[in-house]
Amino acid sequence: AFTSEENIITPTGFCDAGNSICDTCDCHVFHQYTLRVLNTDRDALVKHLNDNGIPCGVYYPIPLHLQKAYADERYNEADFQVTNQLVKEVISLPMHTELDDEQIEFITATVINFVNQ
Repeated sequence: AFTSEENIITPTGFCDAGNSICDTCDCHVFHQYTLRVLNTDRDALVKHLNDNGIPCGVYYPIPLHLQKAYADERYNEADFQVTNQLVKEVISLPMHTELDDEQIEFITATVINFVNQ
């Protein structure tokens, strides 16, 4: 549903052709469905989804290098540019066996409409 959306990057799967557990190697075992939303206020998207009854989450809102347990004066903020960008862009959508097609369409349409506004 998100493949034609230039401001949404979906998770990708991978497999080693010689060690695949499935015949076609086109399946996944994700336990989270995490997107990157570009050129979008991610926190406003979270609020919008919640306001529309769609649970979503940001599982890792604080990068490791900023967490107290990993604090170290040797860390230079400039060394974590990619991490600092990603932490502003990722959002995890509902993903479970009880979602039906109608719910999935509602979730995807709500995300797409917000990102494209």
